[in-house]
Amino acid sequence: MSSSHRHRHRAQLTPEQIAATRRRHIWWLGVLVLAVYASALGGGFVWSDREDILQGAHRLTDLDDVPAALSHSRDAYRQRDQGGQTASAAGTWQPLTLLSNSVSWALWGECALCFHLENLLLHGLVVVGLYALGRQILARYRHGDRVAVWAAAVYAVHPALVPTVAWIGGRAYLLAAVLGIWSLVVFGHLQAVSGSGPRHLRRWLLVLFLTASAAMLAHETAYLLPLVVLLIVAFDNWGRDDDFLAGLSRQQLAGLGLCLAVLLGNIGYRSLLPAGLSFAAGYPTDSAVVNAGMALRHLWYFIDQSLLPFEPTVSDAQPIIAGWGSAEVAALIGAVLIVAVTAVGLRLAHPSAFGVAWFLVWLVPGLGIFPSDRYHSSHTFYLAVWGLAFAVVYAAFTLWRPIGRQLVSGSEGLLFIPFIIFLGIVTSFSNARWWDQEGLFAGEIASDPHYIEGRLELAKAALENGDPEAAQNHTMAAFEASNDKRFTGYWSPRDGFFLLGRAQWELGLTDAAAQSFATALEVRPGDHEATYWLGVTQLAQQDYKGAEASLRKLTGVDNYSPLAKADLGAALAGQQRYAEALPLLSDAVDRGLGNATRHQALAMALIDAGDLQQAATQLQAALAYRETATERARLAWVHWRLGLADQARGDLNMALQLEETTSPYVDWVREQLQDPAQETGAGD
Repeated sequence: MSSSHRHRHRAQLTPEQIAATRRRHIWWLGVLVLAVYASALGGGFVWSDREDILQGAHRLTDLDDVPAALSHSRDAYRQRDQGGQTASAAGTWQPLTLLSNSVSWALWGECALCFHLENLLLHGLVVVGLYALGRQILARYRHGDRVAVWAAAVYAVHPALVPTVAWIGGRAYLLAAVLGIWSLVVFGHLQAVSGSGPRHLRRWLLVLFLTASAAMLAHETAYLLPLVVLLIVAFDNWGRDDDFLAGLSRQQLAGLGLCLAVLLGNIGYRSLLPAGLSFAAGYPTDSAVVNAGMALRHLWYFIDQSLLPFEPTVSDAQPIIAGWGSAEVAALIGAVLIVAVTAVGLRLAHPSAFGVAWFLVWLVPGLGIFPSDRYHSSHTFYLAVWGLAFAVVYAAFTLWRPIGRQLVSGSEGLLFIPFIIFLGIVTSFSNARWWDQEGLFAGEIASDPHYIEGRLELAKAALENGDPEAAQNHTMAAFEASNDKRFTGYWSPRDGFFLLGRAQWELGLTDAAAQSFATALEVRPGDHEATYWLGVTQLAQQDYKGAEASLRKLTGVDNYSPLAKADLGAALAGQQRYAEALPLLSDAVDRGLGNATRHQALAMALIDAGDLQQAATQLQAALAYRETATERARLAWVHWRLGLADQARGDLNMALQLEETTSPYVDWVREQLQDPAQETGAGD
């Protein structure tokens, strides 16, 4: 392509007219984003939002959290209060996202609409930033501004972006994208300040340093910034018939060096943390060759999902290959061809080749190189899709000649507007999938039965909705899917056994529940939640010593200490250690933590202490939670000892009516009421 064809023929427009056109473009892009993503505003807190935002698992709750935020990965930070062993630096590290969650929570609280509005604002800033970047890249090409705005418009409404924008949990990727794209825009501006003074240049370099640093602190996808800068520089220089880096100005060289320094500083800091820097690929085989084949298949999966004008699946379940075959060889040949053709197109400075190269570069984080606990993430598409939109729009401009050989200004709208409307409608309806936890994951499982995490999320929702039987069914289906070793994907065995235990507990299957909680603790030793529920289940089994051992582990844990102490009191009372149990149970009741078991245990401790009046009060409170023949008979005995014979007989009659089988204790109380001379062993 000759220089005369590459350069755009500018109309004689004044700077004011050019600025007005760009403002109009930005305004329309903003309206487009709002119109298409307005349907996302009805969504609530789904998936990990409930733990991260509502329960405070990934936000600052006090100043003591700051050191952990600066030194712990997302998973390690979330598990600080849950117990269990997790390397502090292993996995994705998102301190800026954590801070963003904290500020938003302080401003909006539980207003899901407010969080979604913030996501829309961030997405709008990304779209405008890509429009500005597109103008810079096509500054010497015909119709550059129009290509940039149409590419940004197609990108803005593409359904592949839905999981990132419509889900509050997509905040990390949005923040990294906003800051990363505007870092690139600032870098592109450095050439324009070549004639300015050193102070002016230092200001722009400072802005670049701040935005690039913040982007890398939001999510590791921003680690690609230096590579993307090199891509932009190479394309720009080849467009001016210069060598790869020969056209770099002193200002641009300083900007590139600054981006590299920020990257190395970030990696260096993480390497100094206790667990070091961990980039877990997450591939399931031990063979590097086989994993390479899976990565190639993954690449084509991403390409396929990007080309489809529909929302990508959330499920990360994927088939595991046993070794290289024809599919892997074809994937390798296809990848080599697409890279080679793209490289030739870049050397010829063809904008569509730049778009494809951009697309391939931003797919890198999804190929098992960057930290992730998922096998793949649909968020990988978020920035990559702009490359395809850019390539397709430029190619369409090249081919669109409705009248003679000239491109009539604005006529390309006949081509792009129907396509944008179609994508916008698909995206608007796709947003609604993120309104509801059950609807989202039920749809995913229907399309991918191997999606184990989705089944566990449905089990959580079923427990919240008071349907333990459905929760048990979902959990068992998750275990069944996990037994199919031909597929891989993220899931937490600890969560699986814990949710199964909770469902079994609610169904009254205490023995099975105890086994499930014990297995969850084998998977994640020291887990606070599983330890607590194991103790509660042991208490229900009347394994008082086992319950005591479990609950004592939590008496010093802030989140569980009050509950653990309350149930520890019941375990001690079960062992007739009433003097130790009494203060723990009294404190629990005073805190409003009473339940049937705790009120019964406190009543026993009060009977032992001789305070029958208060014991009667606690027994009545226990019976308000759960009527049993034994406790009603015990209340009858206490009333009898207090001289309330009529009430005692009434309670005994109720106990006899509740009694399904002959109870030695109820029979004993009946004998006591018939023989007032008997006064010993009454409360046992």
